[in-house]
Amino acid sequence: MIMIIYKRALAVLTKKPFRLWGISLLSGLLSIVLTGLCGAAIPALGLAVSLLLSTSMLMVYLHGYRGEEVKAVQLFDCFKDWNTIKRVVLGLAWTNLWIFLWALIPLAGPVFAIIRSYEYRLTPYILITEPDVPLTEAMKVSAERTNGYKLKMWGAEVLFVLMCFGAFLVLGLLSMIPYLGVLFGLITFILAVAVAMLSGLFLGLVRAAFYEEISNPTIPLHPVAPQIPVQPGAVNGDFGPARFCSSCGAAYPSDDSAFCPNCGKPRT
Repeated sequence: MIMIIYKRALAVLTKKPFRLWGISLLSGLLSIVLTGLCGAAIPALGLAVSLLLSTSMLMVYLHGYRGEEVKAVQLFDCFKDWNTIKRVVLGLAWTNLWIFLWALIPLAGPVFAIIRSYEYRLTPYILITEPDVPLTEAMKVSAERTNGYKLKMWGAEVLFVLMCFGAFLVLGLLSMIPYLGVLFGLITFILAVAVAMLSGLFLGLVRAAFYEEISNPTIPLHPVAPQIPVQPGAVNGDFGPARFCSSCGAAYPSDDSAFCPNCGKPRT
């Protein structure tokens, strides 16, 4: 499942890398400016603006994964009316509060907080795309849907980090080769720039993909075993013609047994 999501997310990213990167950059700049200005006056207002912008960016990734058009104006989708603002801010504030409380547990708190963060990962998508779900229930709905998927979501992100680390490690070793090392050093620099620019976009698409595939699955959670065609007349895995007992009428494979396995009488 992870590799299929990777391929789909990469396909979206290769089609519109500059548009997604531009919208993501604009989202970051708006978050810094608006959060700073609003937070300077009212800290809670700055936090609310940050939550609304980040959620809008999540929806941009979801539109992109679905193959829909993405626009910069979508960054303000969460600001369109008071009900949406209230739903997103209160719903995410409630979710983050619970994650924070889990983190306060002595010793194992950080581990529980990480688990809960993946358990509640679908909450912002549910708050926006499923208005019928009460904002106080969105967190519970997310926990129910992510049952059986949390490890996959965590693995998808860790695998990406490991692949990047492995690529940089190999290129770093190759760059130590005399003369040719200059070429590999240049490749390492280009890769570092690409990862810095596109890794956030890729992971954003992957996270949106998990919401889409969990809520409207097109990828089976478990692989389906291929069906073996059975020839006409086969019984119990025997591919020879079926025969029938003259005493009880039961079908049995054509083997060397002299008695019917159903009634025990001699075969005739």
